[in-house]
Amino acid sequence: MNAARWCLPVAVAGLLLALAPPPHGADFVNDVLPVLQRQGCSSAYCHGSATGRAGFKLSLFGSEPDADFAAIASAFGGRRVDLRDPEHSLLVQKALGRLDHGGGRRVPRDSASHRAFVDWIAAGAPWCDGPARTLADLELAQHDGRLQVRATFASPGGTEVRDVTALALFSSTDPTVVDVDADGALTARGPGIAHLGARFGNRTAMLRVVQPFAAPAAATTVAAPAEVHALDRAWRAQLREVGLQPAPPVDSNRLLRRLCLDLVGRPPTPHELDAFAARPDVAATVAALLLRPEFAVVWGEHLARWFEVEQAARAFGERLRRGELLPGIAAAVVDGSFGRVEQLQDPRDRAEYVGRTLLGVRIGCARCHDHPLDRWRRSEHLAFSACFAPPRPDGAGGMAAGVLFDPDSGDAVAPRLPALGTHGEAAPGTDRRAAVRAFVLAGDHDQLARNLANRVFAELLGRGLVEPVDDHRPGNPPLSAAMLDALVAEYHARGGSLAALVAFVATSAVYAADLADAGAAAHLLAARTSQPLRPAAFARAAAAVLGSDGAPELPAAGLARELELQNGDRLPAMLAAGGTTVDAIFDTGVDASERLRELWRTVLSRLPRADETERMLPLAADRSAFRDLALALLTGREFGHRR
Repeated sequence: MNAARWCLPVAVAGLLLALAPPPHGADFVNDVLPVLQRQGCSSAYCHGSATGRAGFKLSLFGSEPDADFAAIASAFGGRRVDLRDPEHSLLVQKALGRLDHGGGRRVPRDSASHRAFVDWIAAGAPWCDGPARTLADLELAQHDGRLQVRATFASPGGTEVRDVTALALFSSTDPTVVDVDADGALTARGPGIAHLGARFGNRTAMLRVVQPFAAPAAATTVAAPAEVHALDRAWRAQLREVGLQPAPPVDSNRLLRRLCLDLVGRPPTPHELDAFAARPDVAATVAALLLRPEFAVVWGEHLARWFEVEQAARAFGERLRRGELLPGIAAAVVDGSFGRVEQLQDPRDRAEYVGRTLLGVRIGCARCHDHPLDRWRRSEHLAFSACFAPPRPDGAGGMAAGVLFDPDSGDAVAPRLPALGTHGEAAPGTDRRAAVRAFVLAGDHDQLARNLANRVFAELLGRGLVEPVDDHRPGNPPLSAAMLDALVAEYHARGGSLAALVAFVATSAVYAADLADAGAAAHLLAARTSQPLRPAAFARAAAAVLGSDGAPELPAAGLARELELQNGDRLPAMLAAGGTTVDAIFDTGVDASERLRELWRTVLSRLPRADETERMLPLAADRSAFRDLALALLTGREFGHRR
């Protein structure tokens, strides 16, 4: 249904019979639809379900305003609106709970939602009364413990700013810091950082709120060093703002272990530990590790996982070994060099794949309805998907551009790139894949850089600045926008070099921070949390420690992983067969104490503590017991985690 056809009231007779003159500018999309969304009427649990409720069906989350307008204003002869007596309209009476309603009372009497219904019906229940208005901007502010939302509407006559607080939907990214109720009233819960969100129409506005852990005076008693590293400047600035002190750096052994596991997939050797302790030059060590062939292997696996083509890990690693930059690798993904795009037969699957893996945005919800938490509309999803429609025979022996048809209307969909940056329609006669490639690499929206920089950070720190890493949307802001900006700036400064970006993070103070228990300090990156090694990483690390060509990969599930470690027979069999590094340590150790020291340094990258030496020393005198001790270390939590 064309919305332009509904710019006049439903019934001219209704206007003549209205008891009061209609309010100026009554607008179904901007006055009534937000009420249905705010009260949950258009949710999947109510009238927005596939079949509706009690004979009344709305589109999910108001994704089809034309259909909703018809269902309310004209279906069954317009029985849901009473133009003579708006207050007694079925729509109003059900919402107020005056008539039997499965959803109960949804709208309080004399509330803004109540008045929105009544005023719209009093105006003749129009699609729009006057020039059509488009929601151009949304602003969120805090005043006296409440949120206020102002919407800017654009029309042919200019712009109009209106308070839509009573019609907006509110949320908090962390209710344990600050919570917000349906009316925008705020309640402080505890220290930390939270982002408050307000949604109206297809726009989301965010407001950052900081509840310090300590008073400003106490939080700044220790002067921060003059930072040269851009990432650390942003990191320390955020910690000062929230009243947290950064954790101290780890000792040299643990830092080197962290670097070796993250960059080349194995623990350091005792010789490397000694060399680093004598000359703890982090930048030089990182530079040397980046040159090792194992770096390309390990990070090729990461790229393959990010781009959901794990079978192509070797191909990604080879590109890294040749020094290919991330933009070139991303372009190859779009072109189908790794097979993933071509494996997806449905153009909509292709569009969603490119969105989440390369742009870091989830558009899947918009396949069926306008995205409830993001700006993506179903029409945008279809238009982007049309860019991936496979070519078809043209009847003359050649191939013509592919066509995607709207599953509802059956009409051909014109291909168009998403409204990120300044890109417009992809003309049917052009190379659409080339247009998508140029769009992905475009710097005016910077989605590729933000996505990949965040993924590198998440790989090295155990969590991304944006979580989940493929959910870069206005309603899910980064933990630290300044830190993400520093990463993106480095990405561009080095031309999208993965190695340079890894080095940038690995040489920072935030990377070298000591561990802390899971909690606020770890969540806000004041300290690091221990992260389990992925199955392939564990296998590589265990093989390196044992001096073997291979070790068992672990199941991904936590319980299955622990059962394999404790009950599996591959590691015990490898140790029992002999010829491992463990046997070499036993054979070359001059006494039991030296054997213990070398075993601990080889497996855990540290010396045994006094209590460990006292308890384990007898085991170092017997080869079989020494192998059992090595097995216990290999299957323990310390070896299986990045700390």
